[in-house]
Amino acid sequence: MAITPLVTIDSSEPLEKIYSIIARDGGVIVQNLLSPELLEECMQAIEPHFKARKIYDSKASYDELGEDFFPEGSLRVYALLAKIPDQVVKIMRLPVWQGIMGRFLNDEYHSFTGEKLIPQKSGYMLGTTAALRLVPGAKPQPLHRDQIAFQTRPDPTNPLFTPMLGCLIAGSKCTKKNGATAVIPGSHLWSHDRAPKVEEATYAEMEPGSALFTLGSTYHGAGENKCDPSDPDALRTLFAVFGQRDYFRQDQEETLSTPIEIARRLPDDILKLAGYYKALGGVGYVENHQSPAEFLHSETALGAFISPAVNVAL
Repeated sequence: MAITPLVTIDSSEPLEKIYSIIARDGGVIVQNLLSPELLEECMQAIEPHFKARKIYDSKASYDELGEDFFPEGSLRVYALLAKIPDQVVKIMRLPVWQGIMGRFLNDEYHSFTGEKLIPQKSGYMLGTTAALRLVPGAKPQPLHRDQIAFQTRPDPTNPLFTPMLGCLIAGSKCTKKNGATAVIPGSHLWSHDRAPKVEEATYAEMEPGSALFTLGSTYHGAGENKCDPSDPDALRTLFAVFGQRDYFRQDQEETLSTPIEIARRLPDDILKLAGYYKALGGVGYVENHQSPAEFLHSETALGAFISPAVNVAL
């Protein structure tokens, strides 16, 4: 069986060229997404959090995703906007990251309000952040579509529609041997009743600082780490900085997991992307149509959202 390879393209290439590859293949590897300086910042900032984690063994997702979805052998750190905010801000401001998210997650629709046809625009926001490390012996993850969490049905009339888009940034060298992500190019166009097969997959082998972008409809899964612990490339580290459409519930609720002290110092453009403002699509209204960001600096207003019967540490 002929396997379609993933295309690798440099971040300096025109965005339109990157968009066309993603539209055709469902994913692409973008080289040099992070500068060496930003990559070093990210690795230094996340390392203390990895050291505080044990090997992932949660069973919380068994009922909805299956007991093998998060196989043994990984270290996982979530809610990066709370843990390494300065570095996440820099990633979210990268023109390539914003360009890809905007191209595939922005939308416009028209609907009547009375007799007037009104355009309704939607945009993108931060969906999921995590640092993911595979250790020697880590088992492979089943091939899956990330958009499963949104229960999205493939639509032949709008084949590129997806509620979210993945971005996995290589913090280390990623090889097939240490667990590079398996991807099936073109699978974003498959119908819902076609099952993925491992032999159809290629592997997103990347140098540190490169990134794998995949549509939420593209089948993929973490690989198997077959390295010996003594191998200098034994640890495979990725940073997940995913985007999603702003009218869906935020996948991992960064607005709730980020301490208010950190949120208050985030720049305005990041507050908008992180979900602290009303979404373009019309969701997110509170009280008299104020943006949630207005409540960050108001202790009285913030308290109105907290039940007096619940002890919440801010």
